[in-house]
Amino acid sequence: MKNLLILVCSAISLASVASAASAPTFTKDVAPILYNRCLECHRPGEAGPMAFRTYQETRPWAKAIKAAVILKKMPPWFADPKYGHFINDRSLKQSEIDTLAKWADTGVVEGDAKDAPAPMI
Repeated sequence: MKNLLILVCSAISLASVASAASAPTFTKDVAPILYNRCLECHRPGEAGPMAFRTYQETRPWAKAIKAAVILKKMPPWFADPKYGHFINDRSLKQSEIDTLAKWADTGVVEGDAKDAPAPMI
């Protein structure tokens, strides 16, 4: 029984480590998406009501970002894809939506500054 308890505790511990290791970080995973898809509007002086230039600016909005991208409210794109592909299509890929949602769900980790892309704006 004692060995079984040790085995179960070890498995839980390893699962936690694996989950943390696969959690997206702002610097490595989220910032590139935001910089390429959101900063055009989400920066001072533009239409977006909040800025997403830094982790500190973005972190408080993680759950709202998740909700908006899952519902496909953001980025706004009203063209109907049944009429063809548009060059300026602002829609997020499903993998980008999944990354933003997972980041919000796994602790909104900042990550290592060396992994951050250069600020675009």
